[in-house]
Amino acid sequence: MKKHVVTVDPKMNMSTIAKILTNNKIGCVVIISENKPIGLITTNDIVTLVAKEKDLKKVKAGDYWTSMKRPFITISSDESMMKVAKKMLKTGYKRFPVVENGELKGIVSTKEIITVSPELVEILSERLKARAEIVARPNQVISGICEKCSEFSEELRNTDGRWICSDCR
Repeated sequence: MKKHVVTVDPKMNMSTIAKILTNNKIGCVVIISENKPIGLITTNDIVTLVAKEKDLKKVKAGDYWTSMKRPFITISSDESMMKVAKKMLKTGYKRFPVVENGELKGIVSTKEIITVSPELVEILSERLKARAEIVARPNQVISGICEKCSEFSEELRNTDGRWICSDCR
């Protein structure tokens, strides 16, 4: 994990956050309220607001995060890189704050996974390709992450619209 994480107050406006992201050459900041992480703002969030022609000076980080209604997913420092990579694949998130006892300890992104475990890149790439084929051929048996137990399986079958391993079926 990267231990130095740039944090912002929920009342900070998105224009200031855009400058922070640019000046620090980073892809996200963590929103901290009462010394606890509550959300994440990414460069993609800024781009989305610009595309919607929103005034970045009027949009507050906390308000924006709350309006997105997406879950704030964190990990603990003892989670394995494989487990984190699986979570990334399942959620589509590229970054997870590392939190212990409610306190921000760092952040793990796809960049850290690539740096520490290059072989995971190949695994993730294969799994993403398998996911892309799901729409095309729903009757086939594929490998990937079981949507019930979150474990990797070489024998996922589409059951009631979910990809389930043989153990969970």
